[in-house]
Amino acid sequence: MSSKSNKPISFKIKPSGSTEKARSMASQYFEEPDTAGEMEGQNLAETVVELINQAQLYTKDNLKLENLKKVQELVIHKEPALLDNFIDEMIQFQQDRSIDVRKFVLGFIYEACTHDPQLLPSVVPQVSLVVGNPVEHVAVIKKAILCSSLLTKTALKWIGPMRSVSEEVEGCWLTLVDMRDRIKIMLDSENDGIRTHAIKFAESLVTAFSEKTADSESMRGKDGDLSLDQLPDEHSLIKKNELEAEGKALTELLRSLLVTPSITSVNLMACLGSLSNIARQRPVFMPKVIQSFETLHVNLPPTLAKSQVSSVRKHMKMQLMMLLKHPGASGVLSNVTTLLADLGVSETEIRKYAPKIPENLKRSRPDDEDRNEKGKKKLKKEKLIPDDEEEAGEGKSSDPTNIQRTVKATVVDLLAEELKPLLGNGENVANLVLISMVSLPDTMPPQFQSAYTPIAAAGTETQVQHLSRMMANQFSAVGIKPKNIEALKELEQAEAEDKTSAPAPVEEQESSVSVKGGIPVLGGNQQTPEPVVPRKPVRNLPVIIPMGPRRKFKLEDITIPIPAEAAENFYVSTLSRIVKCKKSAQSGGVAADRIKILTGLASQFGGNSVPLLLGIIMEDIRGNIDLAIAWLYKEYCKGQGYMLQISGVEPSCYNDLLCTFLSSMQKKPDQRDGLFYKLVMEAPVHTQESIKVIREFCEDEVHFYAGMHALRELILRRPSMMVRYLQELLELTYHERTEVRSQAIQYVKRLYERDDLKEVIQDFAKMSLSYLLSEKPPLAIIQHLSSELQAKAAQAGWYEDLVKLCLYLFLALLPTNHRLIHDLGLVYVGAPATSKRTVLRVLETPVRGMGMESPELLLLVENCPKGAETLVTRMLHILTDKAPPTPDLVKRVRDLYQKRVSDVRFLIPVLIGLEKKEVIAALPKLIKLNPIVVKEVFHRLLLSHQGDNSVGQSPLTPAELLIALHNIDHTKCDMKSIIKATSLCFSERNIYTQEVLAVVIQKLMEQTPLPTLLMRTVIQALMMYPRLSGFVMNILQRLIVKQVWKQPKVWEGFVKCCERTKPQSFNVLLQLPPVHLKQVFEMSLGIRELILDHVKSFTPHQQNHIPRATMALLETDPVLETAERQRQERLRAEEASKRTIEEQRLREEVEERKRQEAESQVRLAAAEQKRALDDEKFKVKLALEKEAQRKVEQKVKAELPSAISVVGTPPVKVPTPMADSPASSTLAASTPAPPGIVELSAAPSEDESASEQTPTSGVPSNTELATPPEAATPTGRVTRSSSRLQAKGKH
Repeated sequence: MSSKSNKPISFKIKPSGSTEKARSMASQYFEEPDTAGEMEGQNLAETVVELINQAQLYTKDNLKLENLKKVQELVIHKEPALLDNFIDEMIQFQQDRSIDVRKFVLGFIYEACTHDPQLLPSVVPQVSLVVGNPVEHVAVIKKAILCSSLLTKTALKWIGPMRSVSEEVEGCWLTLVDMRDRIKIMLDSENDGIRTHAIKFAESLVTAFSEKTADSESMRGKDGDLSLDQLPDEHSLIKKNELEAEGKALTELLRSLLVTPSITSVNLMACLGSLSNIARQRPVFMPKVIQSFETLHVNLPPTLAKSQVSSVRKHMKMQLMMLLKHPGASGVLSNVTTLLADLGVSETEIRKYAPKIPENLKRSRPDDEDRNEKGKKKLKKEKLIPDDEEEAGEGKSSDPTNIQRTVKATVVDLLAEELKPLLGNGENVANLVLISMVSLPDTMPPQFQSAYTPIAAAGTETQVQHLSRMMANQFSAVGIKPKNIEALKELEQAEAEDKTSAPAPVEEQESSVSVKGGIPVLGGNQQTPEPVVPRKPVRNLPVIIPMGPRRKFKLEDITIPIPAEAAENFYVSTLSRIVKCKKSAQSGGVAADRIKILTGLASQFGGNSVPLLLGIIMEDIRGNIDLAIAWLYKEYCKGQGYMLQISGVEPSCYNDLLCTFLSSMQKKPDQRDGLFYKLVMEAPVHTQESIKVIREFCEDEVHFYAGMHALRELILRRPSMMVRYLQELLELTYHERTEVRSQAIQYVKRLYERDDLKEVIQDFAKMSLSYLLSEKPPLAIIQHLSSELQAKAAQAGWYEDLVKLCLYLFLALLPTNHRLIHDLGLVYVGAPATSKRTVLRVLETPVRGMGMESPELLLLVENCPKGAETLVTRMLHILTDKAPPTPDLVKRVRDLYQKRVSDVRFLIPVLIGLEKKEVIAALPKLIKLNPIVVKEVFHRLLLSHQGDNSVGQSPLTPAELLIALHNIDHTKCDMKSIIKATSLCFSERNIYTQEVLAVVIQKLMEQTPLPTLLMRTVIQALMMYPRLSGFVMNILQRLIVKQVWKQPKVWEGFVKCCERTKPQSFNVLLQLPPVHLKQVFEMSLGIRELILDHVKSFTPHQQNHIPRATMALLETDPVLETAERQRQERLRAEEASKRTIEEQRLREEVEERKRQEAESQVRLAAAEQKRALDDEKFKVKLALEKEAQRKVEQKVKAELPSAISVVGTPPVKVPTPMADSPASSTLAASTPAPPGIVELSAAPSEDESASEQTPTSGVPSNTELATPPEAATPTGRVTRSSSRLQAKGKH
């Protein structure tokens, strides 16, 4: 059977060989055939067809993948002959929406090509499309990269033996080449996963595009041993030299990627692993790889964090240890060991993993010629330079092998050779250090601090050589060239010419001392252990016994006092000798005595022995751990008074020693955690300072697990201070770092099972929870946070992460002790809004652990605190999300809703457990909620009808739910909410099938009156399932019988439905009475002509059955009606226009009148203001005149007595008119002077003259008012008369 088409398989194969059309996909979907029964009678090909068809119809990815895996097993492993028939159908699934399916297809392609490589031309373009698709998912692209690597090796094995290559094969190979180029570009991808897979792809190509040697390691897997030497030398399509060049170029790409400043730690470790694999499988690249490791060691990317630097260094150390064991690393052994020493590997471990080269291999020579050649090389090496750098510079060797060796020197090698003698000069090194001190930062960078390792062999030739190479790498990176770079280029050119003429054998390349890009081996550089000189045996000399009487021995008779300084020196030297004789003491069986002597001396006498012994222990604390513990016990006994006290000796230094030992283990990254545990557990007692050090160990990012484990053991094994240790562990449960906090919580949960610790832990958890009631975060939590988080807490107060820190321990204990749920409810009521939101987010795991059958949880629901309703609702949602509610839970929620809380949202989690009438009664309130909440309600009610009974059986069927929505009272819920709810039902097409909708419409038709949304539902059902048109026509006819026009909304829907179903609805419309048919024509323009044409198509006999009134209504000239209707509309439009113009004119007149009235009011207000101002001025003027008049009258009154007193005549009292009288001035002027009165002055003074010349306003001047009458004449001389009095007398 051939099925190579792009369409899905739509036929089945019978045993007889004939084909028949398969059923439609819809019929196969709605029916449920017994698949197992049918497959028994089908052959293997029919089974494959059936599986592929089912996979195309399945919507769930797991079912689809299961079928495709069965197909793979059948067509590849069981019956490979069918592979060619179904390969295209399987490739079609590459367009599937599922990521897992697309990844599976790529794996299937590789498996298929492995079994049948002839499929490569047809499947490689498909893989190429995935690799070149920029919008493809990352996981699929990574799978495609892996598949491309495997397909390339498969293609090499397939094309290699071909003598003649077809165009199809050539196109396949070119496509693979194009794919390789695209994947090379992905080495610069922004996605770490894609870049990692591209690195692995480059690794596989390098191993495939290079030749194996005798030292090459074999890869595991069926494609691991592919190499370039398996391909023919002459091939029309595959060029070995081009592939070899491509492999070298890929190696350089990986090396350059290794030193990229922006590379992440994940890609960096992947690149290290790939380069290490390349070096082990292809030792010819070993020197270049080691040189790249050297460059990375001194140029770590600045973007790495402290923990990432530590991880990268560990990974590099692991890769170097694997390379050290490789036989091909003998040429770069010195440099590998130096790198490992820098990374903190001890010399013992390096010697343990170093390869053992047998003596016979070192001394064996293939022939005399080689022996002479090697001798010359060794002589030349000893004579000139250790790593043949000068040979590379001179280029004078005539031996081809020597040319090969010297040409392989690199720029880094030459620079290192130039720097080495300069670094051997101490003055140069001192100047270099002093100059570097200027640019040092104020504080040690964390990257340097984590990467620094003390140099054990400082000043040795090996260390100087290594330092020169590190500096050479730095110089080469900034473009500094060595002096003899031209000679190096010439030798490289000579090497290329020599390689084209006669390539050097592999054995000779391996035996070269200095290789290109590698690290030179320093001849005679290995430090050999000093030979142990055996002691000469002491001869047994004869003992001379003195004769005569013996004197009693007294020590004081033969000893003399020693100066204090000399005694101290003797004491220190004695202690040093005891320290150094560790191996002798162990071999002699007196190691314990040695420890006892050392600790006793240091504890009892102190002095310089303390720093000396401490320094010895700190150098190798692992080897001296027994000495350290014994010393601690001695100091503890000294502090407790259990030892002989010597005057003048320092007090016990137990605390300082213990803290020093513990802190040193944290500072050494390579220290094992078992040593820390041993020291903590064997210490006699822990002080406050040592507990702080243990806590720092618990907070360390590397050793936190060891610290936690030791702290837990202290709690269990030290009852006297159990509460103190437990307090430290409890405080770590709200640590800001996740790994520390999680481990602490895990240990606390285990300790919570102990009765003696349960109450302490529970009280602490409640206290942490009670912190949420505070307005600001308490100091107990803030003080343990970092400075950044402390500043954030001080500025923002409570925030989400800080709230979670107070909740973690409490929620972890909640599944164990359900009574704590009541404390959570009380705290929730009084907590701030931020804390409440956080509590709701983190409730899921502990509440699921409690379960809905928990008595305490049911009690909380029954006695829900006021303000904790949201908390209880969230718990109910979590519990009923994946399981049906229990009857007890439903009963309590129902009682809570009916008696205390009327919020309908309480019922949503237990809707499945309610009765049908209760759900229907709550529907009006439910559908008025947020659309997301309404969708969840419908999901819960309809989930059991989707084949998922895990949440229980819904009390309403889909048809009953839709009917209940139609029957909702419009006074309880608005029509808009009901329409949205029905739309949600219609969106579930797999539930509301045409059969269900037909039942719903049938039920609604039986109701009286008809539901308002009936016709809307009918129209929507018709749009979803056009096959219901016949059923809808029946509904329309029944609506005519029920006089649908009596309900306006339903009548309007009836007309719209007829419009959508024309011409099928014409026969229904003809059954309407003429009056209502005319309404239809008015509501739907243009339908009358269509019905008339439909009637004219009837036979005369059929037309006779139509009522005459209906025919008359149909035969009315539509043109006249249209013209009349247009005329009426035009008249109405003109009247409306005139009315609009008149209204505009009236509005303008009213506005003009208002404007004029406003202007007149403004003028009147201005005139009134002016009038008031004039009145005010007049009043002021009148007041001034009255004041002037009063002054004049007073002046006259004052003048009359003075005049009378001059002549000796008593003054005549002149009646003075009232100042307010208008005739006052006239009266004063017309009154004659009595006889005998002498006038005061004959002539007026200057002031009076001036006053007489004032205007007629009668207002006196300020001078006149201020001058008294006596001051009128300066001389005081009295005149007989004055012109003014005379004038008055005449008058």
